[in-house]
Amino acid sequence: MLTSFRSTLAVFALSLVAGSAGAQQTVLFKAPRFPSRFTLGGDIVVLQPKGEFANNIGTGGGLSGTALFRLDRTGYVQLRFDGGGAQYGSETKRIPLNPITGRVSFEVETTNMIAWAALGGQLQIPDGPVRPYVNTSLAYTDFSTGSSLKGTDDTFGDLSTQNQHDGSHAWVYGGGLNVPFGRKFTSGMLNIGARYYRGARASYLKEGDIIDNPDGTISFTPRRSRTDMIVWQLGASFIIPR
Repeated sequence: MLTSFRSTLAVFALSLVAGSAGAQQTVLFKAPRFPSRFTLGGDIVVLQPKGEFANNIGTGGGLSGTALFRLDRTGYVQLRFDGGGAQYGSETKRIPLNPITGRVSFEVETTNMIAWAALGGQLQIPDGPVRPYVNTSLAYTDFSTGSSLKGTDDTFGDLSTQNQHDGSHAWVYGGGLNVPFGRKFTSGMLNIGARYYRGARASYLKEGDIIDNPDGTISFTPRRSRTDMIVWQLGASFIIPR
């Protein structure tokens, strides 16, 4: 009977050791995550032309995206990449399939676009309820005008043609405020900011610049000027968990 009691104690002791090891293993598996150095964001943007550029085109609207990489652990210095686009003009013209009848008609829609991609750096206060930042970049800017043909009831697939295109560059200077929200390691930030694009000269068209000739051809004279503009931004960004 003493032997049986000793066997029971041994089994009980082994169970305690195995349970303790399993508990330790569970704690290690549930170790907390730490944020990576990457932040991704998106913004709604309003494009405001300045100087001689403002004499030719009006205000536009679009979207932009941002990727940030913290060069130091706390995030005072960051590498910044931006990309986006905005439409600053459009016009729609309705045409019949055959001049003899108007029973079937199409729409020709022409849009004027500006797109950009920029690479640079950013300085930011990395903590606190409000976190101001300033940045500077060198950007490639793309100006294009295209026309597309589609059915008036959207049952006919689009056919499109690029009417005019030109590429240029701009020095970019910006600043704004980030307001954090959320939990510690999965937090995001609301962004309110603006970026001034000191743009080089470029060729572009505005709404109404394309003329349809009676023989079916088109004619236009591209405008050319400096392309200074302010891009106002409102959006949010999120830290990517490690």
